[in-house]
Amino acid sequence: MTKKILIIDDNPLFLNTLGELLVEEFFVETANSREEAVLFLEAAGYDALGCHEPYDLIITDPMMPGLSGHDVSEYIKGKNRENKFTPILMLTGNDMTQEEARRYGCTTSLAKSNLKKVVSMARILLRS
Repeated sequence: MTKKILIIDDNPLFLNTLGELLVEEFFVETANSREEAVLFLEAAGYDALGCHEPYDLIITDPMMPGLSGHDVSEYIKGKNRENKFTPILMLTGNDMTQEEARRYGCTTSLAKSNLKKVVSMARILLRS
C-alpha cells in the first residue's frame, strides 16, 4: 500500500517542488493554510470507501501566517486522534535544534533548503 504524506507550507512553489519530488513514491497531498491543513487532517481518518487511512508522515513549515508548525504539531498530537502517532518532519529556514523540534512533538527538523535530505528522511521514516 502506498504511504500517504501531507505537506503543509504557505509557499506554493515549495509545495509543488517538494510534492513533485515525493509523488513518484508516495501519495502526496498539500495544504497551504491552517484551514486547509485541518480539513485534510480531519478527513484523513477514512477514505471514500470508509477505510481507515491516517497520514503516514506530515511535513510542515514552522512559520506560516495564522499557523505555525508548532500549532500543527499540537493539533495533530492533541486533537486529531487519527494522526496522533504520525511522524512530523519540521522544515525550517533558520536553526532549530532537534531538542526544540521534539519539544513540539516533531520527529525531527531539517533545513528547508536541503530538499535531497528532506526526501531521504521521508524515505527513512516511511520505510516498511
